[in-house]
Amino acid sequence: MTIHMERMLIFEHDPQAAQSAARIAEDAALQVRVTKSVEGFRCALTNEHPAYVLIDLSMPGTDGLDIIQLMAKHECEASVILTSGADPRLLEATARIAAARGLRVIGHLSKPFPSRGLSRMLRQAGGALPATFVPGTQHSLELSSSILRQAIENCEFSLAYQLQVCCRDGHLAGFEALARWQHTDGLIAPDRFIPAVERAGLMPEFTVRIAEQALSWFRKNILAAPPAYADIVVQSLPTLSINISAYNLTRPDFPEVMAQLCEKQAVDSSRVVLELTETSALDDPVLSLELLTRLRAQGFQLSIDDFGAGYSSMQQLVRLPFSEIKIDRVFVASALQSDTSRSVVKSIVELGHSLGLRSTAEGVEDEATLQFLDFIGCDLAQGYFIARPMSGEKLCHWLSSVSEWPWRALETRQR
Repeated sequence: MTIHMERMLIFEHDPQAAQSAARIAEDAALQVRVTKSVEGFRCALTNEHPAYVLIDLSMPGTDGLDIIQLMAKHECEASVILTSGADPRLLEATARIAAARGLRVIGHLSKPFPSRGLSRMLRQAGGALPATFVPGTQHSLELSSSILRQAIENCEFSLAYQLQVCCRDGHLAGFEALARWQHTDGLIAPDRFIPAVERAGLMPEFTVRIAEQALSWFRKNILAAPPAYADIVVQSLPTLSINISAYNLTRPDFPEVMAQLCEKQAVDSSRVVLELTETSALDDPVLSLELLTRLRAQGFQLSIDDFGAGYSSMQQLVRLPFSEIKIDRVFVASALQSDTSRSVVKSIVELGHSLGLRSTAEGVEDEATLQFLDFIGCDLAQGYFIARPMSGEKLCHWLSSVSEWPWRALETRQR
């Protein structure tokens, strides 16, 4: 059997930096190509379909924005890491430009960057896919309306669950349900199939299927917790977070549908957090306000996801009846390296508390970040330091068998 490895393309003129990055990538089971020219980068991007791209923004003859435009033009779906020895604020601005152009930026590093920073970002992105994965296969499938409808009807979408814990004491706080699609043509990433579902007008059907799965699992495995971890669940009264799209808020019957799903699965709506993922602007602000208000009146909690990115804004936060604010992982992941990110995270937490909102930080990768979040008063956290997303079955086994969770050291830390 032929072994196929994921590729990492490194655009770097400094031999020492390129060698260091290549070594870290190879340790992560990635195949590496280093290039110093724009033409070489273009050829590798077109012909080799890299899964990861590391770009030095200070390359001779280009300011990096040209490369961003080139990747956006090619609709590159690789995970992008940006580096530069320039002003960190310039690096952060370029990262925001890249994200706005549709690129999947998983982080940025000021040079000279520590090896652990790059290694952490590769881990955060999920590391290498299984060796049988063939680069490019997930890009070959056209996500037509008929294929998506069939996938929804055949329940091809599965769920992974990620834990949320209290920053202060490490107690279990809840679970976020995350949609996955293992198609016969290959693994299809959520940032590809979710927009396709929205474009096809199938978000109502998709949301119902996902919510049914999540609520059923939550009732059977958490609310009716086995003795092995019943104390954990009872002590915490965890919540279940389900992502909804702005497209759901174009359907007047959406609150009624969600209430019926909860009633059918015998789950109290107060245990359910609906996270608004704003992949598009709210087309009808008045209808959206009415539907979200109805949901809150029915007991659902509402969260504004990835605050500080996309369409989330101060105006949305103030005018809509949210109960939780989630901090964009881009700011959380770089909080220990960036004064700007640190200030943003602290300001969002303070803003949330001033409005009576719970604050949740995504993308927590190490204990130092969790300690920082606890210090500034952030309420909840989720990320790989706490637990990776797991299937429902695996998570139940993990809850009943894990003897010492790494973040529980918070209970004995001196304050």
